[in-house]
Amino acid sequence: MKQIQETKKLLIFEEIKGKVTSIYRQNKEDEKNEKVLIYKRDGKQIEYEFEGEEIKKIIVDNPKDFPNFISPFGYGFSENSLNNFFKYSLKSKEIDTLLLSEDKKSTKKGKVLIISYTDIEQLITSINQEQRACNDTKKILIKNLVVEIFPSINFDFTETNNNKDLILRNLNDKLIEKLTANEIEQIGKFYVKATRKFKASHIIKKMTAGLLKNAQILSLQEIIQKYEKLLNDNPTESEWQKFFDEYITLFDTRYVHKIDYKNIATGITKYPDIVLVDIYGYVDFYELKKCGTPLIQYDKSHKTWFWSKEVSMVVSQVSDYLQKSKENALSYAKAIKDETETETEEGLNVNIINPRAIIVIGHTNQLDTDKKRNQFKNLRESLKDIEFVLYDELLERLKNLLDTIKIEK
Repeated sequence: MKQIQETKKLLIFEEIKGKVTSIYRQNKEDEKNEKVLIYKRDGKQIEYEFEGEEIKKIIVDNPKDFPNFISPFGYGFSENSLNNFFKYSLKSKEIDTLLLSEDKKSTKKGKVLIISYTDIEQLITSINQEQRACNDTKKILIKNLVVEIFPSINFDFTETNNNKDLILRNLNDKLIEKLTANEIEQIGKFYVKATRKFKASHIIKKMTAGLLKNAQILSLQEIIQKYEKLLNDNPTESEWQKFFDEYITLFDTRYVHKIDYKNIATGITKYPDIVLVDIYGYVDFYELKKCGTPLIQYDKSHKTWFWSKEVSMVVSQVSDYLQKSKENALSYAKAIKDETETETEEGLNVNIINPRAIIVIGHTNQLDTDKKRNQFKNLRESLKDIEFVLYDELLERLKNLLDTIKIEK
């Protein structure tokens, strides 16, 4: 054994036995002068010692030279995050050896994970780009704060990181799961702008159609998740109204406008919870009650079911909306047009001709017998221009709509 190299902290030794050359290191401060094996090399491969939780060896296959991405002093990969991953994060019992090769493709064979030089080098390049981008982003955030406080300083305000490879690498399914509908809309606006670089109209249509479909799926998934929580919590009517105000035009595509009826001078003092305009300009009224509201009650003397007190009241309420809107259709339509007019756009032209009232109320779990279900069906169908939608029925509609969109995709 002979010493072949010296660094600030280490002595490097070489031992040759037949066709095998072994390389050791010794820490200069080690009083015992213990020599630690770094690797063994024969004509076909380098067998490199590795102190991972599961991976104990790195084999370099048919090396022309010692690979520059591995430390020649026996500490694993030169890139720290790569080294730490294979040391501590990869804990699969199915892998105990890494084989690095210039010629072989990356794959798994038995308990050996084979990685090509090309893949390792590309990975290290990507890691370095990520680290530089992270540092750039930190500087950008600091600069933007300074500019916000001190605008006259000569920095570009709201500078952003524009590393294309970094952005594309992070576009994955896990990211999709975390995005909200509003964030998807932001990405969508950017996407539509990006498509303008293509002159072919059919390419633009195809790209934007795909984006809109994905955005609709994500929006529905978010809506369903929030809806299920509300249905489980049985909140107040005002909480349901907030939900419908925000989302109804997203999950019911018949409607293109939501009108703030309270701001319209119609001469009435009671208002529907929501007033919607469909794609043809016709108006519908929505009235929301709690999902736990009783639907029907039993008349012992006549041995039949009739509307509960709460339902009778809301039916009377929406009937009044419908009657007044028909009697004052022209003045209501003009008031809506005037109120919705802006400096740049004309107001909405609406048709108040046989408007409908939709009452969202109750749950089918109250209809736990055939007789109740049949009687409720008869009662709901006996009302003219008034439609009942139970909360869990609406949830099923949302789920069916989501499934349909996924199939079409």
